[in-house]
Amino acid sequence: MTELKIQIDDTLIKTYGYNEIEKNLYDFITKLYVKISAKEMLKGIQEIDLENDEKWNIARDLAWKQESYRFAKFLPISL
Repeated sequence: MTELKIQIDDTLIKTYGYNEIEKNLYDFITKLYVKISAKEMLKGIQEIDLENDEKWNIARDLAWKQESYRFAKFLPISL
């Protein structure tokens, strides 16, 4: 793990407090992890051809059969 040292103006520390600034920095780093993970997932998804994946199609059909009752009330009656 790398330790990163940054300089923060004393006025900012006095205004918001050390703990609040530290919390916000940790929140930022957490969001950065999520963003990096999302980019990696999107890259992986682009390599998958779900339209022609037989297992995916079977799983999708089974999921719809299992869960469709939850959405039937939103479908037009004239189906």
